[in-house]
Amino acid sequence: MDKKARKQIFLVNRDFQLRYVRLAVLVGVGSTCLTLVLLLYPLVLFRIIRFPIFLPPPFLWAIVAAIVANVAIIAWLGVHVTHRIAGPIFSLVRHMRGVELGGPFGNIKFRESDDLQYLARSYNSMMIALQAGEKDRMEIVNRLEVAMGQMQSDPSSAKKSLEDLRQDIKRRL
Repeated sequence: MDKKARKQIFLVNRDFQLRYVRLAVLVGVGSTCLTLVLLLYPLVLFRIIRFPIFLPPPFLWAIVAAIVANVAIIAWLGVHVTHRIAGPIFSLVRHMRGVELGGPFGNIKFRESDDLQYLARSYNSMMIALQAGEKDRMEIVNRLEVAMGQMQSDPSSAKKSLEDLRQDIKRRL
């Protein structure tokens, strides 16, 4: 697929991502204001810079521009950084819901740029263990079927139950 044709969604878990972006923007604005105060206070106190009544308009515009640029950069970086965490969590939850609804035990793949790679490895190990358990149960069903076939009486209802169990296990594999 052409890279330009593919649309990438950066807000996969909007509540989670925006909660941390808002916090980062608040910290950014606070740090910009604190830096401004720490730089200007000594200069005004020791009369190195003198302002008549209030800050001159060009100075105010520079302060506002710095705050706007700081907010924009932090918001953009916040969305991109949280996407590397929220994307894998979203994929993991979607895959777990599929398994919960009776889907197959499959592996999950994260992008190389995603964080939480260790979580994908652990989840995939769990899926492999679940698959092995289901295969063991399938082998038990097969042995029971052979044993029932050797019985003297008509085991048709028991075979139907075993076949239902087999189909359920196969669906999960």
